[in-house]
Amino acid sequence: MKVLLIYPSIDCPPGINHGLAAISGVLEAKGHTTRLFQVCEKLWPLPSPDDVLSAVREFEPGLIGFSAMSQQYDWCVENARFIQEATGIPTVVGGVHCTMVPDEVTAEGHFDYVCVGEGEWAMLELVERLESGRDTTAIPNIRIPASRIQRVLTLQETPPTQALPREGEPIVNAVGAFPDLTTLPPKNYELFDLDHILHVRHGWMGMLTSRGCPYKCTYCFNREIVELYKDEGGIKSSKDYLRHYSVERIIEEIQELKRRHPGLKTLIFDDDLFTLNRDYVRQFCDAYIASGIGLPFVVNAHVQKFDRDMAGMLARAGCLIVKYGLESGSDQIRREVLWRYMTNEKIEASFAAAHAFDLHTSAFVMFGLPKESWSQIQETIRLCARIKMGRFRWAIFFPFPGTAGYTIAKDLDLIDYEKMKNLGNYFDGSCLKFGDAHDLLIDKLGRCFHWWVNAETDWPTAPFYAKLVKEVESMDRATWRREREGILERDRVISEEFLRKGLPHYSVRYSHVMAVHSDFVDWERRTHAKAQASGDELASYSLD
Repeated sequence: MKVLLIYPSIDCPPGINHGLAAISGVLEAKGHTTRLFQVCEKLWPLPSPDDVLSAVREFEPGLIGFSAMSQQYDWCVENARFIQEATGIPTVVGGVHCTMVPDEVTAEGHFDYVCVGEGEWAMLELVERLESGRDTTAIPNIRIPASRIQRVLTLQETPPTQALPREGEPIVNAVGAFPDLTTLPPKNYELFDLDHILHVRHGWMGMLTSRGCPYKCTYCFNREIVELYKDEGGIKSSKDYLRHYSVERIIEEIQELKRRHPGLKTLIFDDDLFTLNRDYVRQFCDAYIASGIGLPFVVNAHVQKFDRDMAGMLARAGCLIVKYGLESGSDQIRREVLWRYMTNEKIEASFAAAHAFDLHTSAFVMFGLPKESWSQIQETIRLCARIKMGRFRWAIFFPFPGTAGYTIAKDLDLIDYEKMKNLGNYFDGSCLKFGDAHDLLIDKLGRCFHWWVNAETDWPTAPFYAKLVKEVESMDRATWRREREGILERDRVISEEFLRKGLPHYSVRYSHVMAVHSDFVDWERRTHAKAQASGDELASYSLD
């Protein structure tokens, strides 16, 4: 069967979808044909519904699969409706949004099938049963909305193998066991236009060496997935959720990607926490060195699982950047709102371990959180100023449906649902309602958070940024609205002058929510100047 996979990532960084690469790999290994329709304005102009329909008619698939994040779900619904009315081709929707709020997605009935959880084997079974006309009502991980049951029955030639629910109720099948990663066929990275994506991303590409995370951060989906699979999928604890691909498999994948795509310059291991399993990291680093791959790589780390030994292993293997989820500098917010149980002392020690081996560090920080005061945001600012990490990227808290963070915000009656519906990402605004003064402050921080950090450092540039911060804080909403759009241009002018003088500071680089240390900006420029002089081609380290 031919299967068209549709992946909207609108207002998101360009890249690949690991889940779709895995599903395509499974389907292709069993003789099916897959094609991707990727929707991302940073890669191509956004298509109209007619454009999507034209792609469907050209390919003539037997099944159309949508992968939906929460912010992209409405786009999926709109286009699925348009395609179904025009063609009648069966549709299935999966992705994080469906796993987090499966009852809601199923009740809405916009798709023939809803795939919940990790869907490789479920999708294969669905495709093969549709192709042969067999019953599709009893597939693990697959739900069928009540309004779609009669339609689904017309797609199959055999009667249902299980009793149908009462009229008006959906078919809900429990999730099966987690896929054993050792049994999965290789991912089909060629599903994506990798050469174009690598060009747009300056040679950066994401990969996974593992799945899962044992932690229970409230803004993330891992806790809810673990609970779902405990209830239905037969796992006993969160430890069963964390699984690794073999080191040998990962090395072979990288070597093949490097052979096929010379534009690949930097690897990003997108694992939730690459450094959780020390033995695995050691095996990987040894194998990576022995392979001679030689590409710089980026990893996600946890401050509780990072020390000088870990830093040394990564540095020797060619690690370029270590990224940490710092989130908040307030111990109270970390414990009560984020459920991240670590101390500022441990956070600082982990960054120091990386810096001791000249690893470039990156931190994710968050503000606009439920229960968070201005003084607690200042704790985050001061922590960043003390650590002096290589870069940090900030986000504004977004209550993803189905997460504990959503429940916390909802119970406090903080969510503005109209704003939430219209937010395309978690960088450019908040959908929580704190009151006019705090709402305005969050918007200001979202534009130039790093100015506050610069102002709190012991650098000679701090007094200058303190004046800028005072100026921004004094602006009323009307003044801020006039000045807001010019902030980034102003930041760049200031930064270039400080770079010329060799003065340390953070400036916005590479993304409008990422601040990068001037030492790194200077190093990258000198490195590229040398490369151009010698005729070499280097990656840009701009997309972490």
